[in-house]
Amino acid sequence: MLQTRKYALLSDKELIDGLTAVPPDNRLHEYFFKEKCKHFLTYISNNLYNEDDGNMLIGDFYEYLSNDDWKILKTWEGKNGSSLNSYLASCSMNFFKRKVKADKKHSDFEILPSTPDIIEYLDHFTAEEESENQPVWEAFKMLKKRDQVILRLLVIEEKEIMEVANKIWPYIKTDKDILDVSQKHIQSIISMAKHRALVALLNNLKRLTRN
Repeated sequence: MLQTRKYALLSDKELIDGLTAVPPDNRLHEYFFKEKCKHFLTYISNNLYNEDDGNMLIGDFYEYLSNDDWKILKTWEGKNGSSLNSYLASCSMNFFKRKVKADKKHSDFEILPSTPDIIEYLDHFTAEEESENQPVWEAFKMLKKRDQVILRLLVIEEKEIMEVANKIWPYIKTDKDILDVSQKHIQSIISMAKHRALVALLNNLKRLTRN
């Protein structure tokens, strides 16, 4: 608590100097990304990703800020009375808007068959699940454990999201307990995870069929 209070008293310039110092002050970095940036990262998470957890953006935001020797931070000069916080809020929003657009473009490019086509493939191979010659089964086995669990429960076994949410939640990257999250938010997060798993399955299929 005392450490946090100390960092909160730093001026914008002192904060930048501390963040870009070598060796890094890990506690300062934790304060900056989890406390100082919490408000606008949560706002971005809500508005661009339909999620309440701003912490999910910290990894990408850190890479963005630290790129090119912290150029984004060092560029701020407080012009026109702009605070560091408002500057970073603007920069981060523009960055994540570009990222969402790029991710969507990449996703649209990767998904050649429609989702129903993929589900039909899954329905087909489950009847002969033990067959090692089934391309879809091979692609399924190449998936991460998380994606296998999600597809098995939601697609192969055709369970409802809320029916199996407790089984899937441990594979979701979040610090939040499922009991602290609304059903609407749970459904949104797991639906996105299901979509990513289907995309990963399709990409595996494409690699197998090219060989």
